Formats: sequence, structure tokens, C-alpha cells
Amino acid sequence: MQNYESYTRTQNEQKQMKYKLLSIVESVFGDSYARLKLETRNAIDMICFLATDKGFVYAKDTYFAEKHDISARTIRRVMKTLEEAGKIVKAHRSSSKHNGRGAAVYFFVNHPYFAHWTTYFGFDVQADVQAENAEIPCESKNKESKKVSTYSLPKNHYIKNHFMYKTIPFIKGVPKLINQTFKDVFKDSLRDFYLRVRVASQKVCQSVSITLSKKDIHSIAYESIHALFTYIKTRSMSFEEQCKLVYRIALNKFNEFVQTADQKDKEKSVIVTPRKIVRKEMLPDWFQEKQEDKNRTESEESVAVVSEEEEIAKMKAILAHYA
Repeated sequence: MQNYESYTRTQNEQKQMKYKLLSIVESVFGDSYARLKLETRNAIDMICFLATDKGFVYAKDTYFAEKHDISARTIRRVMKTLEEAGKIVKAHRSSSKHNGRGAAVYFFVNHPYFAHWTTYFGFDVQADVQAENAEIPCESKNKESKKVSTYSLPKNHYIKNHFMYKTIPFIKGVPKLINQTFKDVFKDSLRDFYLRVRVASQKVCQSVSITLSKKDIHSIAYESIHALFTYIKTRSMSFEEQCKLVYRIALNKFNEFVQTADQKDKEKSVIVTPRKIVRKEMLPDWFQEKQEDKNRTESEESVAVVSEEEEIAKMKAILAHYA
């Protein structure tokens, strides 16, 4: 296989073939391709590049994982998605010890060399058979089958395939109320809309140095997504436009909420001068007489002081005349 002539001879041909295979991968993932991590998209780009020459990739999953700092499980999940969509065919090399299957080799169906590899390998015989199972003789129909109790069967005996995962009742990472209201409308996109709302809340919190409660965030998230739902009823929008719109709606609502909270805090912080308490109790007669005597004595003393000052001033004037 390595000695077979390469399909692409120039760099331009190699680039065109890579873009062809990459567009096929993007069509399989659809809108979710843009939501993949950058490292995952780079790994897919490298897989398509290596398959341009002869239509297959034989590098191990761990090789791509180490190159792009992702897990090998992510690579296997991507290849499984392409395999289920019928865009690649997986075969296994024989193990070096000849006691089991080796690393996987992925053949791209849309590559021009795939017809040659189909003729060469057939893809009907699995190369990853680990051991031949002994034939189980078929019992006679007339013979009564032995009844076996099923009480010892494990609870999780149902096979989880990709069809079962499509009926998940809630979108993970989204509040319960938003799930119940909008999960049937937006499906998996609901998670991205809620993340845009969280990004808007973080931006507002950082700008004004405030911390919003989880209840406030969930309430504004519900209002923002509901506004988006009302808006797209009359207009057709792409997924990216919907994400941008729900972000702007949430950002405006968070700013309004913060401004309202600031005004309430300012109103509470206004200093109210305490009222002077005037006591209006009825005082006894002896106390009033005593207060009147005290006021009379003070007034007489002040008059006496004034008269003494007047006499001193007159004496100074007379002395100054004779001098």
C-alpha cells in the first residue's frame, strides 16, 4: 500500500483533495462542526491532509491526540461518526504478534482510490477477528428449551446506541425551566444560547464589579431566549446570527438590571436627618415657678452687669475730659 503510486502529484492537487475531503466531513457534522474545539478541527484537517495521497489514514488515534493536545477518545468519536455516515470504512491491521487485531486504518469512500482498495481488500472479511468461535449446534424445534430465570440479569442490559441518545429529555448544562420550555424548539442549540447569556453576565459583572445571583442569571436567560424565540417566528436566521442576537439581548437586560440595582442602593444610602423630639409633657407648678425664678435672676444679673459697664464708661469719659 505504501509503494502504490500517489494520486496527488502537485501541491495544488493535494490542497484541492484535502478541501474536498474536509468539506465532506463538515457536511456530516453540519452546524455542530463550528462548535467543535479548535484542536479537534485541526486534527480533522490533518487526517484529511494525510488521506489525500492514497485515500487512507493509518496513523493511530494517539498520534493525532498527542499532536493536537486532545484525547484519543475524541478522535475515535469523530471517526465513528464518519463511519456511521458512510463516509469512511475502517479496517484493522494484523497485530505484530498475530494474536489479535492491530491499529485501525481508515479509508475515505469519496477518494478516487477507494474503488481500487475495495477491489484489493474486498472489505467483506474482517481482519480484526481475534479468535474463531466454535459452532453452536442448533437444537431441534421439538425439543423443549430450558427455561432460565432472568432475575440475575444486570440492570443495565440495554444496549446504548446513537438512536437512544437522541431522546435525552434535558439538555445538559441548561436550567430546568429553560429546558422544559425551549428544548423541543432549539434542541442542542439551546446549550449554546445559554452559554452566550452566561458570557454576557460575566462581561457585565467584570465591568461594574458586581456579583449576580444564580436566580437573576436564570431569569434573564429565560427572558432573552424567549425574546429570541419570538423574533425568529417571523424571520429566518442562521445559527450564528441567533447566537449573536441572544447575546445582545442578554447584555442589554443585564445592564438594565445592574443600573436599576444601583439606583435602589443610592436611594437607600440617602442620609435622613433625625427629627428633633419636642417633649410636650405637663410640668408641675412648683417646677415652672422655679424655672421662672431662675430666668428672672439671670435677667437681673445681666442688667446689673450692663449698668456697671455704663458707669465705668462714664467715669472714663470724665477723666479724659479733665486730662
